[in-house]
Formats: sequence, C-alpha cells, structure tokens
Amino acid sequence: MGEVKEKKTSKFDETSEEIPGVITTTTSAIHNLLKKTKAQDLINWGRKNSMWFMTQPMGCCGVEMIAAGCAHYDTDRFGIIPRNSPRHADVMIISGYVTKKYLPALKRLWEQMPAPKWVICMGDCSISGGPFYESYSTVQNIDEIFPIDVYIPGCPPRPEALLQGFVELQEKIKAKKDRGTDY
Repeated sequence: MGEVKEKKTSKFDETSEEIPGVITTTTSAIHNLLKKTKAQDLINWGRKNSMWFMTQPMGCCGVEMIAAGCAHYDTDRFGIIPRNSPRHADVMIISGYVTKKYLPALKRLWEQMPAPKWVICMGDCSISGGPFYESYSTVQNIDEIFPIDVYIPGCPPRPEALLQGFVELQEKIKAKKDRGTDY
C-alpha cells in the first residue's frame, strides 16, 4: 500500500538552530546589541571592519602588497580595501625604501588622509633601511616621521604577513579610545 515517508531534515534546514560556519541574525538581535553596546565599541567595530589602505607600492614589498589584494589572498573579504586617493584611505602602508626625494610627497599624502588614520611599516627597507642602510638617498628612522602602528618584518614579507599585520592593527583599533570620551 502507500508507504509513509519520513520527512528528512537536514542540518541546513530553516528549523535548525545552528549552521556550521554561518552566523545569522535578526533585526531584533541587532537592536538588542545596539542597546547593550557602548558607542565607542560600536564605532571601533566599524573602523576595524572597514580599513581602506592607500595603494602606493614602493620597491619589492609593493609587489607583495599588490598580491595580497589579488584573488588568492583577497583582502576585500576582511573589509580591507585598496584605495587610490588618500582622502578615502585610513591606512598608509609604507612598503619598501623611502627616498629623500619621495619623502615630501609621502608626508603630503599622510596629511591628506582623514583622521583617524594608521600606518603599517612593511619590509626591512622601511623599518631599518635594509640593504640601503645609511645610503645618501634613503630616509632612515621612518618611525620618527610617521607614527607607525604595526611593523611587518621580512625582505619582502609575504602577503600572509601583511594580512597578519592587518589583524594586529584591527586588534589595536578595537582597543582604541577616542579623545574626549569617558564611556
């Protein structure tokens, strides 16, 4: 006669409470989160999840920086998006050596970036001069000119190291307190 088939529920069915690797939410959950969260924490969450870095590849580290934005590493999935204009960027990556001739232009780009802004120093050339240490044309002690937030050592550092540097910067942003707030 007629067989009664049991309805199979998969673990991805709407009735299941948890889907592995997927975070779901509702409008009421978002409203409850906003009621319980301090404004500073919410602002820092937005800042750390939307870091736009200025593209200005210098030397061999610049090639690794470009590779980090390509499909294999895809910084976009973390909210880390390259920008061509300093007016749209909040992270400056100093990738490679800085010559004395390029330094005024780099300072001008830094001044055009809106606050809050951060600096990542990528590669041995930008950190300590690398093979160009004490060269007549290379700037030494870049940390005395720009407030470096994260150092990424290597010659050149791999794209994974740059992603790790962004993760460290995100942790620093998450803990940041704005001036004038007593939350």
